[in-house]
Amino acid sequence: MISLIDSSTTTLLSLALEATTMRHQAIAHNIANASTPGYRPVSVSFEEFMTDAKHALKQGGSVPHSAIANYRPMFDMATIEETGADAVSLDMEVAKLSQNTLHHQALLKALNRHFSIIGTAISEGKR
Repeated sequence: MISLIDSSTTTLLSLALEATTMRHQAIAHNIANASTPGYRPVSVSFEEFMTDAKHALKQGGSVPHSAIANYRPMFDMATIEETGADAVSLDMEVAKLSQNTLHHQALLKALNRHFSIIGTAISEGKR
């Protein structure tokens, strides 16, 4: 039996938070190396996993808890074909940073709400 704390919701939210943390690191690295000749920007792959999981659910399938628990966001280097003369745009990186910050805050609120619901269930609604 899976405990409430080890639920798929907790696992998914934790992975998404890990991805936003890694994305902050990647964006900081891109900004720091914006003027480095030949630099290839770094990104984080996570949304592809979520897209695959959503597609499986729409098809009537399921996403096993073990598949979720074993997945980890990863850093990706841009290929040479993807990088142009201006491989890193500071304006775009700052915009990505702002978007990622909002995403991170929303995930923290969702995780906090999830734990609050679990806490209420444990205390049987009594405070």
